[in-house]
Amino acid sequence: MNGPSISSAVLPLLRCPRCAGVLEGDVALSCAACGVRYPLVDGMPWLLPAPDLALAEWRGRLHAMTNHLKRQAAHYRAALRPDVTRPATRNRLKLLAMACSDHARRLQALLAALETDAEPAAAATYAALAPVVASAQGLASYYPNVHRDWVWGDAENQAAVAAVRLALGSERPERLLVLGSGAGRLSYDLHALLRPALTVAVDINPLLMAVARRMYAAERVDLYEFPVAPRDLASHALLRTLTAPARAEPGLQLVFGDAKQPPFAPGSFDTVVTPWLVDVVDTDLESLAATVNSLLAPGGCWVSTGTLFFQQADPAQAYSSEEVQEIVAGAGFESPQMQASRQPYLASPASRHARVEEVVTFAVRKQREAELPLRPLLPWLADPRHPVPLLPEVADHALALRVRGYVASLVDGRRSLSDIAAKLVAERLLPAAEATGIVRDYLLRLHDEAQLRTGI
Repeated sequence: MNGPSISSAVLPLLRCPRCAGVLEGDVALSCAACGVRYPLVDGMPWLLPAPDLALAEWRGRLHAMTNHLKRQAAHYRAALRPDVTRPATRNRLKLLAMACSDHARRLQALLAALETDAEPAAAATYAALAPVVASAQGLASYYPNVHRDWVWGDAENQAAVAAVRLALGSERPERLLVLGSGAGRLSYDLHALLRPALTVAVDINPLLMAVARRMYAAERVDLYEFPVAPRDLASHALLRTLTAPARAEPGLQLVFGDAKQPPFAPGSFDTVVTPWLVDVVDTDLESLAATVNSLLAPGGCWVSTGTLFFQQADPAQAYSSEEVQEIVAGAGFESPQMQASRQPYLASPASRHARVEEVVTFAVRKQREAELPLRPLLPWLADPRHPVPLLPEVADHALALRVRGYVASLVDGRRSLSDIAAKLVAERLLPAAEATGIVRDYLLRLHDEAQLRTGI
């Protein structure tokens, strides 16, 4: 896992995620068809569509996350006012300030492979343009799972493996793909238990993949856990040592990839596992099911496990279990027989907050090929020089942002609510009878959003 080259067992399976062309090379890969180059990042193939842009996006998220932690540390230090005299309170604030600063440093070191020599932007720019740290697609997405996988999650890890193993029955995969592998523990455990010749763990998140790579190599990583509901003062920030039970067995490989456009040749695997993926990935289940079908050899097996809790913005895609069965069968698989089990979820010993989830697992065999959906890349995403279309929804949102920016610019430390409201009335943006109340409500929300961006 430490070498700078790509495994000879994986290389023949890899394909360009943009055009499905054959990839060549052993350190950096290039597509023989479209010429796009894909680097190794932290020793792992970076096979994301538009690889340079994807690197820049994740680099921006890293800067946003570390700046957020530094601001939070300053926020805790500022709270150590002279009137705060209770020793326990001062100790808690000091602990959190130290931990946030140290955590930012550790994350920067862990993800140094994302960095360049270029000067980063101002912290305020990242705060404005990068996603909030806790967003669904942020670098910190599923960060608690890092500690669950490699510190305190034995019960949860064993339950996850048992559900997949039960669904597989007598299946013994030879080439196993774990799509959406996260911090990597399920892939590690399945590889050790089932002993396939090759297991490939794929994820899009550099933080989770960096941890997995080091765990597979039997390295130690020290990172902070910030429990949701700490049991005591010391539990507000805990420096945990992440370790694997042993070095990963040979044949376990990591590849950066997007579940919507996985970088593999058709029929590369006899088993695909999608853990906690089908209801959270930002694509429709019909498309994802057809994609999984394409990755499997004839007669191959797809195992899905998770809560099947669809929260898509389009209500037509927020599927019930019955709809999932129809969609999977319609994508060239046998009709799934769903097995439910209740499993603990993120039950940190340092937190009073934990959940028990009803996890639904199914294993289905591929019966026929499915038609892959067309995924034409929007021109302005494929080519950053292409004009970005001005859709009506975007125009409306842009106007709203300009109004908000104008109101925020009027907050200069001298103007009162009435002064700001009067300016908006003079600009004919608000009626006089409503202006003061609306401005007051907006400025309260503005302060709340600022606090959110400095929250852990």
